[in-house]
Amino acid sequence: MIAPRDGLAAYAPDPDPAQPLLAAGTPHLYAGVIEATGVVGPLVVPGMTPCAGCAAAGRAEREPVWPRMLAQWRSGRRRTAPACDAALAMVVAGLTAVQALAFLDGRPSGGAGVRWELALPSLVWQARPVVAHPGCGCGAAGEEDAVYASAAEAPHATMSG
Repeated sequence: MIAPRDGLAAYAPDPDPAQPLLAAGTPHLYAGVIEATGVVGPLVVPGMTPCAGCAAAGRAEREPVWPRMLAQWRSGRRRTAPACDAALAMVVAGLTAVQALAFLDGRPSGGAGVRWELALPSLVWQARPVVAHPGCGCGAAGEEDAVYASAAEAPHATMSG
């Protein structure tokens, strides 16, 4: 699980810290809270599902100013403890645990190929699709049997057997 303390890194994950996980074939799940917005996902299964790099490349294509906005946000002064809603953080932690445990048990978790966002004061989770990007080196775009939230996940080895 990747749960950065920096709220911006939770909202717009930097793909670089996950490169060792992708190279090792280690599944990982993004989660975090920035002020009043909680995010969970995507669940990344290297070579099969879209990663943070896919999300970043796709967003940059849809919104050409996105990379410049991120650079401006990241260049600002960093606080040691970013503000967030404590109750929202607990809800995000709960959904993160449910998705991780479902994946480990070999059950569909609804986290592959999607990013779940909850912005207060709404109590409605919004699913934001994350599509495999052909320019990303994670390999998900070249996988014919990629796993997405709308499809049942294929059986895979789990901790339970």
